Amino acid sequence: MADGGIGSDECINFKCCLCEKKHIVKEADTYCVECQDYFCSPCTDLHKMFPSAMGVHQFIDKSSFNTVSLQKSLPSFPVERCEVHKTKLLDMYCADHDDIACATCIAVKHRTCQHIHSVPDEIDDLCKEINADKTNIELIHIKTKLECAERAKKLLVKELDAQKDKAVESIRQFRKEMEGILDTLEKATLKSLEEKYKNGKEKLENEIKNLQRHIDELELSSQKLAKSVGNKAQEFVAVKTSRKQVMAANGAEAESVTNSSDVKVEFIADSTIKDALKNFKTFGLISVSNTENIRDKMYVVKSKKQVNIKHVNDRNTCNVYGSCFTDDGLLFLPDYNNRALKLIDLSSGSIKHRLDFDVPPHTICQISKNDFAVSLNNKTIQFVTMGDKLVITKQLKLDHNCYGLAYKDNKLFISDKNAVLYIYDMNGSMLRKITNDKQGNSIFIGNRHISVSSDGKIIYVADMYKSLIVLDLEGNYKTTITDPDFVSLKGVCKDKRGNIFVCGSGRSKIVQINENSGAKMGVLGDICESRSASFYSQQDILVVIISNSDTIEVYDLL
Repeated sequence: MADGGIGSDECINFKCCLCEKKHIVKEADTYCVECQDYFCSPCTDLHKMFPSAMGVHQFIDKSSFNTVSLQKSLPSFPVERCEVHKTKLLDMYCADHDDIACATCIAVKHRTCQHIHSVPDEIDDLCKEINADKTNIELIHIKTKLECAERAKKLLVKELDAQKDKAVESIRQFRKEMEGILDTLEKATLKSLEEKYKNGKEKLENEIKNLQRHIDELELSSQKLAKSVGNKAQEFVAVKTSRKQVMAANGAEAESVTNSSDVKVEFIADSTIKDALKNFKTFGLISVSNTENIRDKMYVVKSKKQVNIKHVNDRNTCNVYGSCFTDDGLLFLPDYNNRALKLIDLSSGSIKHRLDFDVPPHTICQISKNDFAVSLNNKTIQFVTMGDKLVITKQLKLDHNCYGLAYKDNKLFISDKNAVLYIYDMNGSMLRKITNDKQGNSIFIGNRHISVSSDGKIIYVADMYKSLIVLDLEGNYKTTITDPDFVSLKGVCKDKRGNIFVCGSGRSKIVQINENSGAKMGVLGDICESRSASFYSQQDILVVIISNSDTIEVYDLL
């Protein structure tokens, strides 16, 4: 028998947890619902001595847990407390809202609800509706996904630190380049100063030499005149010669006064340089973008479902050509047959907003977080802002068909569903019309949807007859990616991790391609009569649009 104990370990069904930590076997007299542990009477008294932390804990006497049936399970009392009413247990369940609450919350928020249950009193019936093992598996699964996401974000933090250091070095290098430019300007200014100084000094020195020559000649004439005294003939000659010297000296003096070179050298700064620099707040723009880890392995289809996109006001079968995810994971669908733009919540399968158009819409792309561009069937690009409701803003009226859309760096890329790709600025001015490569060959025959690569440097265009066309951001042709599994390509999208997905009409396949190599990584599945695809990278969801259908295909990928 252990010291302080009242019997052997085999005879004690419920041991005091605190005594057990001190290697003392003692039978428990109470059970703390909050701590989910057993205590003997002395330890229970000790446990109750901390009112600020423990005063609201609920204790159960051993008479309530000494039966054989309860020896294998804990008493059925909730242990979690309400976040609003801190001292109240979450011991009530509202079936109308599928919400666990305390009694006070039930009285305040659920007073009109019809199906209120007491968790302790009705636990057996309530437990029939739950599956703890399945829920635990889901918890473990999402926990694993969050841990992966956390590791990925930590890697991104390291990358961000490295990018910041690189940016700092670039700033300092830019300053050095600026200093180099300033050094060059300084040298050129000093050279100009030296040249002007030299020219001014040289002119003054020449004038000084000329004056000195006249001074010397006058001095010599004075000496000759002094020596000629007593020799009238020489005196006559000296006087006449001196008079010429005086006239010449007067002319030199007058010229010196008239052409006085009051040379000054000074520096007058170009104020436009200072003013221009003052107008700059920084050396340049600091670009912040969301980056994703590069994925170099094939996705696996975890699950697949169909989501109904039919709206109560739809008169015709839905016919969607393109789609676009918002930052929050909602999906925009332009419905051609019903002349409407729909905003779908894939998680609930509900249509959050519907915006009607006068003409059928083709496809859509994102411009900013809340701004989107829609191509219409009347040679128009319609801009839409997403808020509490969908609002039509400006339009771009063009002179050609508008089908596929993509946006990058204030440029709109527009396909005409034929043989031309257009690049416009956001004011509707055409920047480039792309038809042929450098050899004069036609690049497109039946262009459809457009996607910009993960790094923003490449444009992918799905062509029904030529496969996947690859251009640079300026629209210059680079190459064409082909594969036997590419059948009448119409859809192309990216995952922001270095992969693109294509699909086509007829009996086609959803193909994953590596952006760096252009190689096919694999096939995600077969699809029939697909029009386009969109990828939501935050949740690895791929949506495939089916021709003339009231449903869309939603793939949950791993």
